Amino acid sequence: MFMKKTWSRGSIAGLLAVLLYTHIALAAAGAGEIVSFGTEGKNIVLYVQNPGENCEIQCQVGTSEVEKIESYPIEKETVPIETIILLDNSLSVVEKYRPIIRTIMSELAANRMNGEQFTIAVFSDEIQYLVEKCTDYVQVKQAIDGITYNNQETYLTDVLYTMLSEMNKENNTENKATLKRIVIISDGVDNKSIGYTKEELYDALEKTPYPIFTLGCTYKNNNEQLKNMFVLSRLTGGDSWLLDDVSDPMTIIDSVSSLNQALKVVITPKDKDCDGTRKGVNLVVKSGEQSISDSIEMVMPFSTVAETTETPATEAPSTAAPTTAPPATTAPAPTTEAAPEPSAPGLSAGLMKALIAGAGILIIGLIAGVLLFLKRSRQKKDAFVPAGPKSNDTMSGAGGNASRHVTQMAGSEETAQQRSTMFVWGQEAAHTLILEDVGNPIKRFEVSLDSSVLVGYDADCQICLNYEETVSGKHCRIYGSNGKIYVENLSRSNGTYMDGKKIVSSAEIYTGCVLKIGNLKMRVEIR
Repeated sequence: MFMKKTWSRGSIAGLLAVLLYTHIALAAAGAGEIVSFGTEGKNIVLYVQNPGENCEIQCQVGTSEVEKIESYPIEKETVPIETIILLDNSLSVVEKYRPIIRTIMSELAANRMNGEQFTIAVFSDEIQYLVEKCTDYVQVKQAIDGITYNNQETYLTDVLYTMLSEMNKENNTENKATLKRIVIISDGVDNKSIGYTKEELYDALEKTPYPIFTLGCTYKNNNEQLKNMFVLSRLTGGDSWLLDDVSDPMTIIDSVSSLNQALKVVITPKDKDCDGTRKGVNLVVKSGEQSISDSIEMVMPFSTVAETTETPATEAPSTAAPTTAPPATTAPAPTTEAAPEPSAPGLSAGLMKALIAGAGILIIGLIAGVLLFLKRSRQKKDAFVPAGPKSNDTMSGAGGNASRHVTQMAGSEETAQQRSTMFVWGQEAAHTLILEDVGNPIKRFEVSLDSSVLVGYDADCQICLNYEETVSGKHCRIYGSNGKIYVENLSRSNGTYMDGKKIVSSAEIYTGCVLKIGNLKMRVEIR
């Protein structure tokens, strides 16, 4: 690939490339992890790396546990998987790599599954498809053998971004979530002077569930481009290889073919969760004594029951029409009843004015009092309170002393204060709080942090932990202030702990910490 921009000079190409490969290869999806996902009608489809036989699967969508789950090997599908090989056929993929590239491509086709579809494409600044969704090995092999390498500039960023957009559009049209894997053979990802950036591509891949396997070729000083390409695999759960280090092509074939053992998990969420919004999906796979938990965020399908809500609107005009007729017959009644009132006009008008004036003064006074109270409360809440001893007596009921946000724990305050939450709290950006039960990962609760969140046993808590009796009715409160997130203990009996330290009043929390609420240990994630 001939680049318009050189990313890195003066480094040791071989050593850096080996380090890149070693780091990225560890990112491949493990057994029980989600490798791809999509929707089919009302159902959510998850493709899971084979966790072994006799596994038990549980799932939670948003805060709802899923009752209907089906799973089976992808080999039972008519089209179990689609493999897309994208080859950079420019002269920057030098002669020494071409025999092993042909071998790898041919072996992938030879080890295909029954019904597997192959797409072979080469690219410069555009994609040229040699075969598309082909199940015939002879045609695929002929396309591979006929590939030539040309003197051309190639732009993987633009080509891959465009291809992903087309694949997503096709999935939406067909409403079918077929497992797809992409194999890219190139000398790296570049940024075209006018076109999509690698950052835009990475962002698209975080939302696009296709595992990508990358095979890198060294060419001049292309270390940075190789690093950018290997990131594609890390983002999608695929594997990466530097072809200079590959002695046995079958190691690549075995890794790519590991997806042939994937499970297709079909989940039917509850109607209330099928609202088209973005929700977390938490999957727990239990195989023997091993339990594996993985989670994704995806746009929910729509439920067809929503269409029935428009029925009353069509009936409204028929019921509204009769209500306009009665006033014509009852109109004279008010005029006859109102006639005696002018007998004491002076007294009625004066009394009415006095009542109105008094009520106005009373209302103005009440409004002023409320505004003054809110202003003082806000000033206390935003005030900085230096760290120091504080009595437990300031805490009362669910409200507690919310205006004080000093981190006070039965341990070192300095350590807790140094680990602040890494995002800015603001009215325009509503963040998400996730609490996951460490002992039972299927119990995963996801709520918005646009206001304070009550956690406890009571049903009116935003996070209701009514499956554990040691949790108090209103056990703690989680809220944001001045760019940080805090937890406030409300339980007088069992208390609230963070990372093993008792919270005296309030403590700052962050992603990765563990809250002990009664006997439950809840891992915190803030997005």
